[in-house]
Amino acid sequence: MNPEEVLALKKAFSSVLERQSRNQLADLDEKKRRLKAARELCVGNRALLDEAAKKLTANGFRVYFASEKDEACELILREMGDEKHVVKSKSNVTKEIELAAFLGEKGINVVETDIGDRILQVLELHPSHPTAPIAHVSAKSISRRFNEMGVKVGGKPEDIVGYVREDVIQSIGSANIGITGANAITVEEGAVVITHNEGNIFEVARRKKHIVVTSTDKIYPNLEEAMNMLKVLSYNATGATIPSFVEVISGVSKTADVEKKFIKGVHNPHEVVVIILDNKRSEIARNGFRELLYCIGCGNCLMHCPMYNVVGTEYAQDSHLGGRGLAFHSLSNGSSSDKLKCCLMCGKCREACPVDIDVPKIIRELRSKGISDEVYYFLRAHLLWACYRTVLAVSRGHE
Repeated sequence: MNPEEVLALKKAFSSVLERQSRNQLADLDEKKRRLKAARELCVGNRALLDEAAKKLTANGFRVYFASEKDEACELILREMGDEKHVVKSKSNVTKEIELAAFLGEKGINVVETDIGDRILQVLELHPSHPTAPIAHVSAKSISRRFNEMGVKVGGKPEDIVGYVREDVIQSIGSANIGITGANAITVEEGAVVITHNEGNIFEVARRKKHIVVTSTDKIYPNLEEAMNMLKVLSYNATGATIPSFVEVISGVSKTADVEKKFIKGVHNPHEVVVIILDNKRSEIARNGFRELLYCIGCGNCLMHCPMYNVVGTEYAQDSHLGGRGLAFHSLSNGSSSDKLKCCLMCGKCREACPVDIDVPKIIRELRSKGISDEVYYFLRAHLLWACYRTVLAVSRGHE
């Protein structure tokens, strides 16, 4: 990541931190206590996971379990049938399984409908935050890159959003299948809960077929606990006390207006498919790292991480960002990432985490397995050089 991108990232993070200080969430400590209790109850709890799948099935969802990412991708491909065009919303699980690249190789056109993810897709960049993926690229830089591609877009944020929105709207209108993630699956109701601010999920989830791609750690006891999580997530991710929209989907469209008989498929979607990915999560939970899966994906740890604030996505692996992301990447791939050696062990991420994940402790255990001193010193030198470039860029910006 170059200094310009690091500076843009720091600017974006500062705006969120300022909103957090201005919009204090009522009873935040109690909300975090409830959230952690829900995570401790549900993460790695196979009985609750099976009960959730049973309730989803009873509500008319088709539910599949995928043990690893290739299986998940193949299930989605099968659900695509003969369709060659699909729209999708922001989803960290689909990034984890590299779904867009997989479907693209099969000749399927995948269009991201989240503004930030669509910009990343068009410009072929990696995300820098789980809920604000394009935070590291300034409006000026986005405009310049579009213009270099022959697309004339103004340099104001409004210009960029307007152009990308029109592009997304056209793609949604021609799609029969929409893919989303899920923030929560609730056991008591058998429902899928999705939050968003842009409104694109309204349209994506209302194609003829809606495919939900989620993971085994997204289970919550009921809607009340899921809503509590969303408040904490929104506050930590954006500084807002509640997201703009919350979708609660408990089945396909249906009516009982005539003789109180349920008729399904009145409007879209006619089919809702839920694919639940494991991808080593069960193994991670069994092997003493269960708390790593408590993460709700708010990205608050990144905003407080000194290393990430200086080098950005140099301290990441693809869509796995910062210390927690690198730890999960290491465990899910069966080999410790070299970049874990660069954690400063300051504990800022744990202090910022709403569920108190002790990332430094996990990293300490993972990196104790060891990489060579040569690799360690090379990485430290590389990151120190990145730090120097950023500091130099900042100082020049104030001249």
